[in-house]
Parts: sequence; structure tokens; C-alpha cells
Amino acid sequence: MKQRRDVALLTAGLSVSTAGDSAALVAILLELRGAGVGWVSAALGADLVPFIVFASLSGRLVDRVDNRKLLVASLALQGAVVLPLAFVRQPWLVVALVFAVTSFSTVVRPATNAMVPVLAGPGRAASAYAWIATGSAIGHTAGYAAGGLLTATTGVAGALLADTATFLVLAGACSLLSTTRARHREHQHPDGRLGGMTILRRDAVLRWSLLVTAVAVACAVVDNVAAPFRFINQLHTTSSGYGLYLALWALGSLLGAQCPRRLGVALMPTALAVGNAVSGLGILGIGLAPGLGAALAASAVGGVGNGISNVAVSSLVSGRVDEAERGRAFATVGALIQAGVGTGTVAGAPLVAVLGAGRAMAAAGALTILIAGVTATWTFAHRH
Repeated sequence: MKQRRDVALLTAGLSVSTAGDSAALVAILLELRGAGVGWVSAALGADLVPFIVFASLSGRLVDRVDNRKLLVASLALQGAVVLPLAFVRQPWLVVALVFAVTSFSTVVRPATNAMVPVLAGPGRAASAYAWIATGSAIGHTAGYAAGGLLTATTGVAGALLADTATFLVLAGACSLLSTTRARHREHQHPDGRLGGMTILRRDAVLRWSLLVTAVAVACAVVDNVAAPFRFINQLHTTSSGYGLYLALWALGSLLGAQCPRRLGVALMPTALAVGNAVSGLGILGIGLAPGLGAALAASAVGGVGNGISNVAVSSLVSGRVDEAERGRAFATVGALIQAGVGTGTVAGAPLVAVLGAGRAMAAAGALTILIAGVTATWTFAHRH
């Protein structure tokens, strides 16, 4: 009962906080749109770069500091920075504060992912990761919708003040957890000084699966750049149709997150390959769809794959990395994924310009499927 309560608390807190973060990002991008595309790009970069730059530091903090206290402190600092962000209008100051908020947030995902096996108990980590992925998907969906609504009705300040409140909600949920992940001192563990990349590289399954997944993410993220042009310019829908595409992808992600929840760690590399392949199939389908209905159906398929992959990555890392090293491992995985997101985003614009939105999505989807097939082949060959 205590374990279920802790997982439910963390899931609910993360869902609310994710909604606030998504709403705030929408509000900030809408605010910066008038300053030019360069400032919008700078804000997106400020929301991504800290996860790569501070991965080593945040991972070590997660493994060295009581995770419950670390989370509460991090969330309080984020709330303290978002509060003035609600009232500044200079683009350079907005971008600087976004960078600061994201920097403080770099410990949140590694800490929560590392805590899940401790909170859920033996054999229940995959199920707990599935619930957390579901809550986060709901939060993203609600937050994107609320961001536009709040900005239209209350202005940017309203959305950012709401985000401040969601940090307090998650901090409160974390403070109520009955279990925490204790700190691990370097001198108590022979590998206490190893970096996250070294920890991942020494395990052949993690080394191969996660590297290939980062490449697959880079390919799949081209979808984010191409989709508005594909749906609005080529399939001749409206912003509502584009919003429906996002909603169906999120719904598919909710369903996909439930698929690997009862699988053992040994099957997670296969689940990861399947998830990447299904995501690629969905993106390929959107790119080749003859009409809006087929493209929307393909969106749901792609979301299912995304949900499977999210849970499989977390379960695979927690199952194959020692408890004392999980903070560093998860922080490094986050950096790899964010590097893939950044690469795909940068590559997306020229691909769309050269190939057109439909062909760019078809190419990205096909390449994602190919990469997933290579992963599956390697997994099968090294299954013993």
C-alpha cells in the first residue's frame, strides 16, 4: 500500500508539473515570436542545452544527495526563477531565465527515474515507469492546450504564474513520499567516481541500445519540424487539425506506455526496438498518407511506439545499472536523448526545404524503422 501511494504521489506531481512546464513553454514562445525567429530558437536551445552540459554534475548530485531533499530544493529554485520570468519582457533576459530554470531542472528526471525502483519495490519498476509515462503524457497534452488558452486570456504572466504553482505541487508531493533514495558516498563504492557515459559503455546492451535509440530520436524529431507544414500546407487542414494530430500522438503514447509494463528486463531491448520501429512506421505513414484521415491514424500509431520506447528505456537502465550509479546513468541517457532531439531539430529545416514536408517525414520514418531493425537484429544475435 505504501509503495502504491508513493508511486501515485510522484505520478500525480509530475503530471501537474509537466502540464505547467508545457504551458509555460508555449507562452514563452508566443511572447518571443514578435522578437523574431532567432529569439525563439534561442529559447528552445536554452530549454535543451543544460541537459547536455550539466549531465555529469546533475548525475553525481543525484547519486550523492538524498533524492527527496534534492528534488524539493531543485523545484523550489525553479519556482523562484519562474516567478520573475512572468514579468520580464526583454528577450535576452527571458532566454537567460529559461536557461536558469532548465539548469535547476536537470536533476529532476534523473532523480525521479532513479527513485522509481526504490519506491515501487522489487519487480514493479516497469509498471511504475508506465504510470509515470502516462501521467507525463497527460501533462504534456493538457499543458500545451492550457498554454495557448492562458496566454490568450491572462497573458504570458498568467501561464508562468501557473507554472510556478505547479512546481510547488510537485515539491509538496515529493516531500510527502514515505521512501527516499539514500545518498551513496564515493568511498563506499568501488565505481563511485565513474562518469555516466563510462557506466553505460561498459554494458554492451546499454551501449548499443541507447546509442541507436539516440540516433532514432534524431531521425524521428524531424517529424516535429515537418508536421506543421505537412498538415497545414499539404493536407490543407487548419490549426485545429494540427492540434488533433498532437492529441492523437499523445493518446497513442498513453496506450503504448502500458505495453511493456509486465515485461522483464531481458525483453526490454526488444521492446525498445519495437517501440522505435512503430514510431518510425507512424511517421512514415504521416509522410505518405493520401489524406488527412490516414495521416491522423498514423499519428496515433507513432504515439504508441513513442510510449513503448519511453518506458523501455527507463526500465532497461534501472534493470541493468547498479542502484548506486543510476543517477549518473539516467542523467547521461537524458543528455543523449536531448542531443538527438537537438540534432534532429537542426537537420529538420533543411530537409523540409529540400525534400518537402511529406518526403522529409517519409524519409525520417523509414530511417527510424531501419535503425530499429538493426537494433532488433543485434539484440537477437546477442540474446544470450
